[in-house]
Amino acid sequence: MQFQTTFFSCTVSPESFFLETERFLLRPWKSPDYPNFSRLAKNPQIMRFVNQGKPWSDKRIRSFIHKQEKLFWKEGYCRWVVEDKIKRNFVGLCGVGVFDPPGFLEIGWWIAKRFWGQGYATEAARCALEHAFRKIRFPHLKSVTNPGNKASIAVMHKIGFQQKMSGFLGDYLRSPKYLPIVTYSLDNPYLHSSPQK
Repeated sequence: MQFQTTFFSCTVSPESFFLETERFLLRPWKSPDYPNFSRLAKNPQIMRFVNQGKPWSDKRIRSFIHKQEKLFWKEGYCRWVVEDKIKRNFVGLCGVGVFDPPGFLEIGWWIAKRFWGQGYATEAARCALEHAFRKIRFPHLKSVTNPGNKASIAVMHKIGFQQKMSGFLGDYLRSPKYLPIVTYSLDNPYLHSSPQK
C-alpha cells in the first residue's frame, strides 16, 4: 500500500512494516535498538523536558521498548524507531502512544542531539501523523509538552496542531502535580473521506 503527500511517501509492506519519508524509515523496534535508545534516554539534554529532567533507568528503558513492541503488534501503531535511510543510523523515535492517565492518544518525538536543527522531528512527525490519521483513522490526536520546550512546540505548529490547554500535569491526575504543561491537538481531516487504498 502506498500514499503520497507533498512531504513524503509512506509505504506499508505485508512482510515488513515501515513508513518512509525522504530521509528516514519509521519502523518497529528490534532488540539491537536498546543501546541506542538507552543513550538517548540517559542524555540530560534529551531528558530536559521529560521525566523532570531525570535519565531513565535500564528497567524503564526495557519496559518502554517492550510496550512499543506490544502496542505495534496488537494495535498497529507505536512510537516508531526513526532511522536514517542511507546510513541506517538511529535518529530517535516518533509516533503515537497512550498518555495514561487519562488514556488519550498522543503523538510525540525524541531526536538525538546531533540531529537537532535539521527538520528531522517535523519530517518524521508528519509521516507518523499521516499514517495515524489516514490509515488507522484516529479521530484526533494530542501532544503534550513543557511550555519551555520551544523546539517541540514549533514542531507542533508546523504539523498543524493548535494549543488547547495550558495548565499542570496534575490536571491529568499525574505527578508531579504542579509541573507546567501545554496540550496541543488536531482533528483528523480525513474522517469524512474514504480510506486510502
